Amino acid sequence: FYTVLHPGGLVDKPAGGEEFVLDVDDKLLENKKRSISRADVANLCVAALTLGKGQKIALDCITREVEAGLVIKSADEALSDFLNENK
Repeated sequence: FYTVLHPGGLVDKPAGGEEFVLDVDDKLLENKKRSISRADVANLCVAALTLGKGQKIALDCITREVEAGLVIKSADEALSDFLNENK
């Protein structure tokens, strides 16, 4: 079993400041902004250790800005939602 994360361009920003965008098959290349903080990638790795047990997972990951006042999902929540979509 494995988890493979394909992050967009890595940036030095704090974790949790933007919304996770997870997808497969290079679909995220269509986005103008294709970056993610190193800290957010690290949080996704930790989430994959617990949520991805016993699964074969490969995904692309970036983040995007959200409107002020909207709640940003944690790495655990974002990965859980992604896995429940069965992509």
